[in-house]
Amino acid sequence: MAIDTTVATGLYVYSFVHSRDFEAVEKAGLTGLNDAPVTTIQEGSLAILVSETSERKIRPQRKFLAAHQHVVTEVARQWSALPVAFGLIADSEQHVRRLLQNNASVLETQLARVENRLEMALSVEWTASNIFQYFMEHHADLATSRDYVASGNASREEQIELGRQFEQRLTAEREQYLNRVLSVLDPLCKEIDLQPLRREQEVIRIACLVNRDDVDAFEKLVYKAAEMFNDEFAFSYNGPWPPYSFVKLALSME
Repeated sequence: MAIDTTVATGLYVYSFVHSRDFEAVEKAGLTGLNDAPVTTIQEGSLAILVSETSERKIRPQRKFLAAHQHVVTEVARQWSALPVAFGLIADSEQHVRRLLQNNASVLETQLARVENRLEMALSVEWTASNIFQYFMEHHADLATSRDYVASGNASREEQIELGRQFEQRLTAEREQYLNRVLSVLDPLCKEIDLQPLRREQEVIRIACLVNRDDVDAFEKLVYKAAEMFNDEFAFSYNGPWPPYSFVKLALSME
């Protein structure tokens, strides 16, 4: 009995771009997962970047994540692009074309939104290792309440109230500092995405959508904003990145 050794080939998806850019993208000679060449498929005003793969499901291993990020980042730095989340695989070129046809209006609208724009990320943190203690040192009323609780004379409700006061002051100061930073960055940020804070020390975590030509100017504004803060705060920024935070695609190959 003959054994079928044919390997099924799918198409791993990276980004959507304007069809007008497909020739330039292909000339860039990008390689994707498993060093497979990246090619484009056109349908109307849109094109999609893909590479062949024999995998049916891609695990988020470092080498695969790095290859995916390399392609979507290089493309976004040179052309308007909608990055696709890691792991999307189409069964065939026919499926890809159907995806483009069924979602053409949404994709065109979102491409227009990020036209010639990239994402820059900024975070600000307190340098103090203990934020509760930091606030006690900077706010006499909180320190008084803390000392009363520490004396052992406070009721359960008074102990809870100290926690509430701390959280309210923490939230208020974060909002105050956010507004201060945004007052500087706002001229260059076409859109701003406020992102969830990951640690208590974090004051601000945002993504800004900026024009490709304004990346250097944005960096200068970050330094300008940092000058408004003392050494109790640390600024960190990175990018440019594909506009992940500003692309909302809910696509399926089904």
